[in-house]
Amino acid sequence: MLKFSCYIFSILLVSSCSFMQRTDDILLARIGDAYLYESEVKSLQTANLSSVDSIAIIQQYIQNWAQEELLLQKAVMNINQNDLEIDKRLEAYRRSLLIHAYEQKLIQQQLDTLVLIDELQTYYNQHTDDYILGTKIAKVVFVKASTMAPKLDSLEYWLFNKDSIDTDKIESYSHQYAKRFYNNPSEWITWADFKNIFPAEFNISSLSMKKNTMSLEDTLDVYLVRLMDIKEQGEIAPLDYVEEEIKSILLNQRKLKTLGIIQHKLLEDAKNSKQFEIY
Repeated sequence: MLKFSCYIFSILLVSSCSFMQRTDDILLARIGDAYLYESEVKSLQTANLSSVDSIAIIQQYIQNWAQEELLLQKAVMNINQNDLEIDKRLEAYRRSLLIHAYEQKLIQQQLDTLVLIDELQTYYNQHTDDYILGTKIAKVVFVKASTMAPKLDSLEYWLFNKDSIDTDKIESYSHQYAKRFYNNPSEWITWADFKNIFPAEFNISSLSMKKNTMSLEDTLDVYLVRLMDIKEQGEIAPLDYVEEEIKSILLNQRKLKTLGIIQHKLLEDAKNSKQFEIY
């Protein structure tokens, strides 16, 4: 094992020297008539890995390669390949790959990927029963800072002002002094993820849209929270929470429609040019 590791290490060392030119590939392993060469594992050697990690990865790759080759060689000897219709399956797979690649190319050329808010709203209104929340979600802004941090009064004012929330000043302050913060008042997060921010002894269940601010403190830190919006489990999910999912659905519907139009046009063109005839 030590000898093998030293051998792999020497390969890593040599291959890392860009000024050295190699004319012959280096053989790493053999299973019967199957051979594994250094060039086939070169992609596993990345600059961010230590020599020890690289050796371990290459060793595992060789083991996996050997197991696969052994199984393949045994399968060739013990399985009637004619029964598997391998050539037919490979041809069908080749055709499928080519057709799929061409369809994707045509779709990219012709598909309109702009989804208007009216389209999102219409689909959402028609499928609200599909978007019942399985968990409680909220929009929040919070800052965790040391009890000794400067300007905590100012931070509390920017965060708790009932007329407006000064996200720019909160952002600037948080980057300088906060231990942790979340300053995305328009983004939803799950309540479970939000609760995990706080020590277990803190109770945030009283937060609501009527009482939407909270200040919590322990011996080391202060937690300032502003609740922007909240939706309970079992309610209909807000549109902006499921917007990306709906957009994906609408785009997929467009793809299928575009593909149908392309296929129909190709067939009609073939008929008109007498390239396609039914006898």
